[in-house]
Amino acid sequence: MKPTTIIAALLLSLGLATSAGASLVNDQVTVQYWENDQLFQNTPFVIGQSPAIITGFGRIRLDIDAEGVKINFIGANNFVGGNTNFFGIKIVGLNDYDNPDWILLGANVTENTMTSKDLWAAEQDTRLLLDPVSGDVAFDWNQMSFIGGQNFSAMLEFGPNPIPIPATMALFVTGLIGFILLKRTRKRR
Repeated sequence: MKPTTIIAALLLSLGLATSAGASLVNDQVTVQYWENDQLFQNTPFVIGQSPAIITGFGRIRLDIDAEGVKINFIGANNFVGGNTNFFGIKIVGLNDYDNPDWILLGANVTENTMTSKDLWAAEQDTRLLLDPVSGDVAFDWNQMSFIGGQNFSAMLEFGPNPIPIPATMALFVTGLIGFILLKRTRKRR
């Protein structure tokens, strides 16, 4: 088999793997509710098996499904203006259950009915906090007020770590050297 054929097959398989959707069902995560940088709630949650979580003293309903997160504000929520500390929900330990080596690459807001400000409009928004390696995502609504019935949804994107792990690179280089040596040996015959 030609080296170009092998490389093309590897690139194709990588491309197919990155296009697959997340599968969070059966992943065990911890849901935290914070006000003013103080942890008020720390709840374990098995996605697809545990019921929706009511957080923040009954003000927020959180659902995590196979591919993302949905938050509904149940009643009026006023997070004190002028305060610069974190208010909101942190979901700790998210992993793609079917692809345990993948990491959290981003979050894409698919629905946002909150009217007080544009919120979580893009991955770069400072109110959406991601830690790809640990699989943590946090939604910060500090200094904002909402009425009941407002909600937003975010799809979570997982994929292979774009930064190669040193052991993976070493294995790749070793294989490449072996392949070159094998090719040279065949040419000499």
